[in-house]
Amino acid sequence: MNNFKLILFVFFLLLFIVFIQFKKELFVLFEEGHGNFTTQVQGEEFPKILLDTTGIRFVLEKPPARIISATLSTDHILSDLINQQRLVAVSSYIDYPSLSNIVGFYDKSISRTQGEIESMLALQPDLVFVASYSNPETVRYLLRSGISVVRLSEFNSFADIYNNIRLVASVTDNKVQAEKIIRAVEKRIQHIKAQVKDKPKLRVLYYDLNGYSVGANSLMDEAIQLSGGINVAAGVLADGENKISEELAISLQPDVIVMNQWVFNQDNGQESPATVLSSKKAWSDVPAVKKQRVYAVPGTWLRSISQHRIKGVEAIAKLLHPDISTYPQENINAQ
Repeated sequence: MNNFKLILFVFFLLLFIVFIQFKKELFVLFEEGHGNFTTQVQGEEFPKILLDTTGIRFVLEKPPARIISATLSTDHILSDLINQQRLVAVSSYIDYPSLSNIVGFYDKSISRTQGEIESMLALQPDLVFVASYSNPETVRYLLRSGISVVRLSEFNSFADIYNNIRLVASVTDNKVQAEKIIRAVEKRIQHIKAQVKDKPKLRVLYYDLNGYSVGANSLMDEAIQLSGGINVAAGVLADGENKISEELAISLQPDVIVMNQWVFNQDNGQESPATVLSSKKAWSDVPAVKKQRVYAVPGTWLRSISQHRIKGVEAIAKLLHPDISTYPQENINAQ
């Protein structure tokens, strides 16, 4: 009898452990920054099936006409992709000059959202765009609401940006326009690469005064390489954005330092971060400081995870190699 009770106890203990593990794996799907959450789209024509990584499926019967863009990246992508009359809300960040490349583009009649689930549901959307960094609780409610949801989760390269543009285009029925956007970015990249291919490779450090830099496998690392530079933090820091001590940053002895110039630095009369860094005694022997090659570039270009990121590449390339030509404005306007 005692053996039977022991066996029963062990059985229920194992069952409990399995349940806890399953629950953990289920809810980690909603947490920020854990793996690839990108929605999979099945079907070339409508109706299309949207498959979330949780296993939840949505059927999009026809091109959506009431779209909510709850992320800044999809705000930017959609601005070049669809008629804004199809949008019932965009993210509130689209009006922030320190974050947005298209301030004033969206009509004020389109609602602004900060991800509040009640206000989004009240707009009765037929499609909502979110991202891996969106509030997990909001995403959880949206997935349970029955409204079609598309999640973007990869933002580490221009290839990821292209994939995101194609995904957004696929569910909004604008594939042709998506390829035009991508080709336009590719042409500008090729223009840069052709001019810097025979230039000396300068050692570049991306540095934030808050103590952050970037390792390999990141958009900033790719931007530096496309601009004809070498990311000195690659291989020193882990992939992506990471904390870096001031001592380690100085020891890398970069030829050029690139920093964020947020709009509020200027609006509030604050000094440029490049000026602040250059005036620090600890940095005085760094080659970039000695040669006055510490630059602040608009953060809206450096941090964008949309087609506008090309502006950051062009800016860095021009700073590294002042003699190269810029991509003709008439070609940009014609695209």
